Amino acid sequence: MDTHETVIGSDLFSTSAQRIVDYLNAHTPLTDWSVSRVSGGEQVHVHVHPESFLTIGQRVDWDQTFCFRMYHGASRIVPDSHLDPAYADHPDAQVVRAYAGFPITDADGELFGTLCGVASQPLVDESAVDADLVALMGELLSSHLAMSRIADRERRSVEIADALANEDGLTGLVNRRGWDLLVTEAQQRVDAYGDLVAVAVLDLDGLKQINDTEGHQAGDELIRRAASALRAAARPADRVARYGGDEFAILSNNVPVPDLPGHFARFTDALAEHGVSASVGFAQTNPGLVTMQEAFSRADKAMYDQKQSRRS
Repeated sequence: MDTHETVIGSDLFSTSAQRIVDYLNAHTPLTDWSVSRVSGGEQVHVHVHPESFLTIGQRVDWDQTFCFRMYHGASRIVPDSHLDPAYADHPDAQVVRAYAGFPITDADGELFGTLCGVASQPLVDESAVDADLVALMGELLSSHLAMSRIADRERRSVEIADALANEDGLTGLVNRRGWDLLVTEAQQRVDAYGDLVAVAVLDLDGLKQINDTEGHQAGDELIRRAASALRAAARPADRVARYGGDEFAILSNNVPVPDLPGHFARFTDALAEHGVSASVGFAQTNPGLVTMQEAFSRADKAMYDQKQSRRS
């Protein structure tokens, strides 16, 4: 399968999702429609037709949403949230008066996210939102998602293999070119599926001093020791690269946002165990709001701020 064919996987789902939310916005009285992703205890809106409430990249705690209650058995069509006992006590019922939702399942049958619509006014006509139509659209999205994941599975394996083949000569880690390929692949997943992807930037402390006082061979040994520690600390879903000089980059998948500090602390802890000190910064991507490149820039700034703080 060539690159053009495999890229269609994520494009198919993105196009289908946007067309469906646009269609439902035009043909129902609900003003805001969304295809969202549920992961890491959060619901994030990935493909949206916004007017009043929902925006792309908006993140909320999953168990605090209307969709959470819908998924766990409450009504899928709610003409008036004030009159529905399953929703009337929800804090958002003060502003969300009408709701429709349907779960979207991933290729493995597990919950991926939801198709949902909301409005600030209750439905005058309860039949104005066709429950069968919403269900059909949700089922179509689940089917498109399954096909997209299958297509992307081959694309990912090819692209990741290409990236990992670009090794840094000193450390054996992925080099700068390989990192750029990993970033491109991850950005496609963030945009299409709202996958959880975070990046970290680590900068070794004291390399220049070691080079000046002990020689570049000692400096190279420090870099190799750091690479070994980072490789050992990495999970299967982590990618570690030598970005350049004494700077390393880590791409981590499927780590909930609240867990990121502890997740990346394991890398600095591993470095410390190998006698290496480093400054680190990290940042989370967000569909439509924070790209991989922007997350890297934020992580780099956070790393620099930490380094400056430690120096002072």
